[in-house]
Amino acid sequence: MTPLATARTTAEIAEHVGADLDGPSELLIHGFDFIEQAAPGSMTFIRSARFADLWKGSRASAALVSKSVNIADHDPTRRALLYVDDADLALIKVMHLVEPTGTTHRPGVDLSASVHPDAEIAPTARIGPNCTVESGARIGERANLVANVFVGSGSSIGQDTTLMPGVVVMHACSIADRCTIHATTVIGADGFGYAPSPDGNSLVKIPHPGGVQIHDDVEIGACTAIDRAKLGDTIIGQGTKIDNHVQVGHGCRIGRGCVICGSTGISGSVTIGDGVQIGGGVGIADNLTVGDRARIGANSGVLNDVPAGETWVGIPAGRARDNLLNYAAFRRLADIARDVKKLKSASESTDPS
Repeated sequence: MTPLATARTTAEIAEHVGADLDGPSELLIHGFDFIEQAAPGSMTFIRSARFADLWKGSRASAALVSKSVNIADHDPTRRALLYVDDADLALIKVMHLVEPTGTTHRPGVDLSASVHPDAEIAPTARIGPNCTVESGARIGERANLVANVFVGSGSSIGQDTTLMPGVVVMHACSIADRCTIHATTVIGADGFGYAPSPDGNSLVKIPHPGGVQIHDDVEIGACTAIDRAKLGDTIIGQGTKIDNHVQVGHGCRIGRGCVICGSTGISGSVTIGDGVQIGGGVGIADNLTVGDRARIGANSGVLNDVPAGETWVGIPAGRARDNLLNYAAFRRLADIARDVKKLKSASESTDPS
């Protein structure tokens, strides 16, 4: 069970999420859990008929229920249902009541941290143990460098932004307000760019003097790398969410409100529009454009521009409808080949020549 910071009554939770309460108002809720695993004193959530059928056998004391779902065999004298427009969204509101597990934000610079005299540190910022802040760097109000964070020269960290342990922000990068960068992510490493030497026997490294700009309200998962640009900046738009183990190549421009799932690799100079959704394990070739609100299915390999609003899947990726029909046909190839072989054999056996 995931515990609440303080136990709440069903009436208090109903008021917090704007729910219609069907059942006792004084039931005390200590946390929430999945419907099959919930124990007395916990709350669960029901978003569909499949989960509604599990309610009778569940031990949960209460449940958040989408109003579109019908719950049979509910005893309102013993347990409570909290009806809401969307159980998933209501659950998010309840999760904000969870006992915090992060680092307490106490402003100041830890004695073990190394801060250059030329760096600008806001009075309400926190610089945690073993952090390094280099010359000319700026750390904004209420920013939190948790531990072992490196911020390079000339880089800036915005207000209310949190850098988790081991985050590296190289020189001349900017992270705006209310961002969260999870552990061991690297912002601003050199782009992966090489050219053949004149004699063709080696590779010449291409400099990447540009930077990285991360706009407001971005969240970036653990172990992700966002490379600096060769010209201009690599840009991550406002409100975009990037999962763990994602590679964003040099000079990419990612729009606002995008979702990029884990283990995706985006090659250099890719332009991604606003509201794009990219599944896990996707690969996108360099210099392509993905239009606004496009969707790319998991494990797809994108080798061409993706038009705005379209859904693409597969390797190589194409329009979902076309590629799924092609895949269905491909699964029948063995049967088709056998049928063709039988027809050929029958034709040869009746051939008078």
